[in-house]
This record gives sequence, C-alpha cells and structure tokens, in this order.
Amino acid sequence: ILPDQLKSHAEFHRHICDALNLGGRIRVSEEGINGVLSGTHNNLKEYERSLREELVMLVCGDQSIETNDEKDPTIEWLDMKYCHLRKDVPVEKQLFDSLSVKITREVVSLIEPVNENGRGGRNKGRARCRQRRKQRRKEKQRLEKLREINGDIVTAHEVNHQATNGENDSADAGGDEKPSSPVAEEVGVALLRNGQGGAVGPGAPQIKDDTNISELGVALPIEDWEKQTPAVHLSPHQWNEKLLQLSRENQDQKYCNIEQSTGGEAILLDTRNVYETKVGHFAVPNLATFFPNTRKFSSLPNALNTNEAAEALAGKRVFMYCTGGVRCERAGSYLRALSESNTGAWKDKERPKGIYQLHGGIQKYLESYGTEKVESTIGNETDHKDKCAPESNDDDDNATECLYRGKNFVFDPRRTDPYIGNGIMNNCAAAASNDQRVSLVGRCNVCSVPHDDYDNGHAPCEEKEARCCRCRVLVLVCNGCRPRVRCWGESESDDDNIMELFCGSGGVECIDEGNVAAKVETARF
Repeated sequence: ILPDQLKSHAEFHRHICDALNLGGRIRVSEEGINGVLSGTHNNLKEYERSLREELVMLVCGDQSIETNDEKDPTIEWLDMKYCHLRKDVPVEKQLFDSLSVKITREVVSLIEPVNENGRGGRNKGRARCRQRRKQRRKEKQRLEKLREINGDIVTAHEVNHQATNGENDSADAGGDEKPSSPVAEEVGVALLRNGQGGAVGPGAPQIKDDTNISELGVALPIEDWEKQTPAVHLSPHQWNEKLLQLSRENQDQKYCNIEQSTGGEAILLDTRNVYETKVGHFAVPNLATFFPNTRKFSSLPNALNTNEAAEALAGKRVFMYCTGGVRCERAGSYLRALSESNTGAWKDKERPKGIYQLHGGIQKYLESYGTEKVESTIGNETDHKDKCAPESNDDDDNATECLYRGKNFVFDPRRTDPYIGNGIMNNCAAAASNDQRVSLVGRCNVCSVPHDDYDNGHAPCEEKEARCCRCRVLVLVCNGCRPRVRCWGESESDDDNIMELFCGSGGVECIDEGNVAAKVETARF
C-alpha cells in the first residue's frame, strides 16, 4: 500500500465495517493489513468481497475484475480465515463491541522503535493504561516498606523489578492480548506484501555501530534484516507429512542405534508468547521444540540471541509456527539475518540448513487436523465431547496424525479457538494402535494439576482471568486454587490465607526479568 493511500484505505475499512455492523481491530501499513473482525457470516463474506475489490483498485487501478475468477490476483495477496465460536460461551460475549482501525508502521512489530529518550514509540507510550501506572506505584511502596524493614539493603532481584516497572519500560509485559498490542490481530484477516523479503544482498548482514555485540540475550539491531529471504511456506498437509517423516526416520534410527539421525537435524520453533504455549503447542515425537517463552513478540530477537538458541537451531532445519502465520514472516527473516551476521551468540555458528513456516499457522492446521471441543455449559471442564474438524475426510486417520496438543490461544474475545489438537504421545506407529493422545497440556501454576482455562469458566470479556500481580501476564490457576490467590487488579485482602499470585513456579515470585537464557528451553516429546 502506497503511503498516500493509507488514509483512504483505512477509511474504506471504517466505512464498510460500520455499514456491515462488524467489530474488531485492523492495522493498516505500507506492508499491508492485519486484523480480526466479528459479525455474521454473510456480512463477513461481503466484507471480504469488497476488500478484494478495494485491493485490486489500489494495486491495479481496476475495479472491474471478477474476484471469484481463478486468476484473481488477490488470492495470493489476501489470507482470510473464518473461525468458529465456542459453544460454552454465549455468542454475544464472543463478539467485539467496537471497531478500531489504525495506521501503523508495520503490520506486526518484531523490533520495537526507540526514540531519543529510550522509550518506545509514540503509540506504545499512549497505550500505557492507568492500572499499569498504579501497579508501579504499588511496587514502589512495596520496596519502600522493604527498606524500612531491612534498612537500605535491597536485593538485586528487587532492584531489577523496580527498573522493569520504571518509566523507561518500553513495553507492557503480558499485554499482547490487548487491542494496542502489535500482535493482537493474528487470526482473521491478513495481507502481507507480495514477495516480501526480496533477494539477499552481498555479504553478511551488518550490525549497527552502537550495538554491544558481546552482550547475549539482547536484540541485535541488524540493518536491513527485513530484506532477508523469508521462510519457505508449508501447507498444513506438507507440514504434517514432513514432520511425520522426520519423526519416523528418527525413531527407526534410534532402534538401529544409528548416531547420525536425519530427524536430529530438524527442530521446531514456537514463535509465540509463553502464555500461548502454556495451553497448546506442537509436540512431534522424536523431534525437539525450542520455546523462547517470551512475554511479547518484540522480545523474540532477545531470545534468539542466546547460546541456548544458537546451539539448538544452528545447522538444523528449523520449522516455525505461530497462530496465523504473520509473526513467522518476521521471525524467519530475522533468524536468517541473525544467523548470517556471525555476531553475538551466533558467532562461529553454522547457519540453519533451512527455515520453514506453517502457512496459515495453527489456525489453518487445526481446520484440517483438529477436533471441536464442545462444552455443555460455562465452567464445565468434564462434560464435553470432541467433534472432528469439518475438512476431515477420514476421522480416525485425521485424529491419529494430529501433531498439535491442546488449545489454540487467539487474540479476540474468545481467548481460545474451539478446535483443539489431540496430539499423539508416542511414536507414530504406536499411537495408531494404542490411540494415545493428549489434548490438555496446561497446568495450574500453583499446584501443578492439569488445567488450561485462564478464565476459570467465565467468559473472557468478564475479565476474571488470573494475572501476575507484578507483570500482569496471564497465569493458569485451577478452580481449587483460584479462591486462595489475589491477582493483578483485584482488591487486597486481610485474609492471611490469600496470597498474591505471581508468574513464577508455585506462584510465589515474578520471573519477568527479561528474556535471558534461563527462560528459553528446548523440549522433546
């Protein structure tokens, strides 16, 4: 989209959405658009039809093209996904009640802009909420009380907490699911510039002069990283076939005691945030998965510049995934540039042998390989049944070959999509005969019992979710432990049996101290 077209194109979205009574969020940039909308199916279809005509007019200057023609160029430009509503939440509580159309620098931000004061961009500063400032004041008061008890001695842990909550904190931890987040529009409408990336220029990517490349765990501002070749797209079917093949090869080589395994040269990379992976993720038998465990997408570069990340990804074929595919577009180009820069954690490390991404993301994958979890009432965690995805041709084979476990976290009023993954547990041959599958991967952060509902039976719009008292990231707390903890935004209690909830193990401390190596992890399933 040309710069002089941005305002008129944003106005198009406002006008058509108002006319069709659609709510949601849309980001418009020179790269394209990214958004999520809710409304009736017919109105959403009409919006798509009008949008395709608008895109043809912007690019070709011709509105007469038939958008249902097989030669329609917008098929390559626009990726639309129609998602299902949950059965356990009233329909009206799953719809947006307003519309936000914003002109932004990019459709999704991987590297946060920093101004002269060291703070985030103008929009990020405006997005700070009053409750966040209140929480910082409370944290300051807590530190003052600590000083009164221990004199002037404050631990490094407390100093770091104070620093992260100061005015120079450039991002709102755990706020990705709020409307101001750059990744809050993952599912729904997505348009990326055709051919984004382009040819790679001669020589290795250059690091800006003011960067301390010896410091690990920080984002390296690599010049022109966006111009790197993006990841190779794999359809859900191609993704499944390739990963199943690698899994079986690795299993066979284990039985034969072969040291050099083809599957060992491949690894999955989950580019999502930690609160998303807690309720669902890919789990491919005999293949490792690297989890950056970020609080926000813009922290991913920090996590990739760690020794753990470089050791896990170097020299391997990397298979990336996210909710809808948009974040992987960014992550793939940055990972390629970082690995070729020969700096930071990647100094003297081999480049990945290939970088691939799941086209359409988890959302598209579960349309083919997931099952619909149907709850009878809100809060009923046991009385449910699974229904095969509509695109399944063979129900049994479809369920057996699903490599995703658990729920798909989404950035809209539903919180999670009703289609879940019953991922296989053991090697593929054993799973086919024993039907060993897992659909619940989350655990209570306090007592560790299986649990994957952030809202504890409430509709997400009721804002009853559990959040860390300091960094306010989403925390899983089971129904049994929920009455015994006080979360962010809740009133203080005089009951000594009610403890403040934090995001660390057992809920006793906040562990949001930046994306250092201690946070990233490589897991095998």
